[in-house]
Amino acid sequence: MRLVDQLSMAFSNLWRRKLRTSLTILAVVIGATLVTLIVSLSNGLERFIVDQFGLFVSQESIIVSTVEVGFGGGDGPQEISVTEVDIPVPFTSQDIEKIEALSGVERVDFAINVPALFISAEGDDRQFSIFADTGPDYGIRLRQLVAGSYFTETDSGQCLIAFDYLEAFGWPDAASALGQQVSITVGKLNPFDTDTRVFSFTVAGVMQNTLNATEVLVPMADAVEMARFYQDNPLLYSEAQPGFLLTVKAFDETSVDVVAGEIEALGFSTITAAEILDEINSVFGVIGIGLTSFAIIALLVAAIGIVNTLLMTIYERTREIGVMKAVGATRGAVRLMFTMEGAALGFLGGAIGVATGWFLGLVLNIVGSRTFLSDFPNFQMAVLPPWLIFAVVGLTTAISLVAALYPANRAAQLHPVEALRYE
Repeated sequence: MRLVDQLSMAFSNLWRRKLRTSLTILAVVIGATLVTLIVSLSNGLERFIVDQFGLFVSQESIIVSTVEVGFGGGDGPQEISVTEVDIPVPFTSQDIEKIEALSGVERVDFAINVPALFISAEGDDRQFSIFADTGPDYGIRLRQLVAGSYFTETDSGQCLIAFDYLEAFGWPDAASALGQQVSITVGKLNPFDTDTRVFSFTVAGVMQNTLNATEVLVPMADAVEMARFYQDNPLLYSEAQPGFLLTVKAFDETSVDVVAGEIEALGFSTITAAEILDEINSVFGVIGIGLTSFAIIALLVAAIGIVNTLLMTIYERTREIGVMKAVGATRGAVRLMFTMEGAALGFLGGAIGVATGWFLGLVLNIVGSRTFLSDFPNFQMAVLPPWLIFAVVGLTTAISLVAALYPANRAAQLHPVEALRYE
């Protein structure tokens, strides 16, 4: 018998007991839908986080520090020697010259920490929280603007504000915010020094909505003045005191790893945008595996249902199996027939489950974009990657095929004479 004929027979045999077959497929559909929806949601969230990360960190940039940056763990006290302790030391102008001399380095900038207490609008006594930031032109221009224009790193007295400040300050739209005056108040690092200083800025542009809803970007010269006042140090972020962190820009993304390796050879610690993204992806990978495992459990439960369905089918078709063997059907042919019926259950359930998961994801995207995600029009909660279609259908088919092996082997072992006598 040709394979096409065997496939046709397998699908037609399934519908002899329509209700039982439908319930068995439904169990597979539930598992396949869960797998599809969970992976789609995880993929959508991961893409959103990665896209948001791309708005803040250039792929060509490298963060350089004088010591290895580590995080405290929960393993309890560990004995260390004095030589193992990394004592933070600031960069020197000679260190910067060495890094600038590397062939793949385009520029080196101070990694400026911009402190601020709050922000206020002109004529408004209300004070709002703020995340003040700065950077070179290539970093600033990663942000997307909905109104206005970028300032340059040599400018002063201009700023870019987050979209959410429009509502906070009572401005009707982004265009009305342009040219408005805002004040950023900076305090002192020493908590016993209550002196503050107000820095005034003109709104040059309004940034597209991001996860950082309180970000305000200011030119580097203003940021340096704010940081110097905060630490009460007029030499901070100069050649005399460059600080403890630097931002290095490679000429292109392909040379980042080479440049990072050369910087590490000079005795400094580096971290690249790609390394940070790898950490983000690994976290989402673990979360995705954990959530998907629950859906796979549902598929395993469905596999038990497939075993039961095929065993019942064998009991009902015992005489038919006897007739098939009497006219020359081999054990392999009988085994293949029931194995293919089991695989067909998984294939149908997987295909329907993927379609259902895709549809539910589409509904979530539509509902989300019109309600609680309306501020992020480009964010899709569920993103179905093409490979997932084949993966889910293949997985459900494989699990069902394995589940069908025992019933199929049992059918193949039936003796033709005993099968013909079966009532």
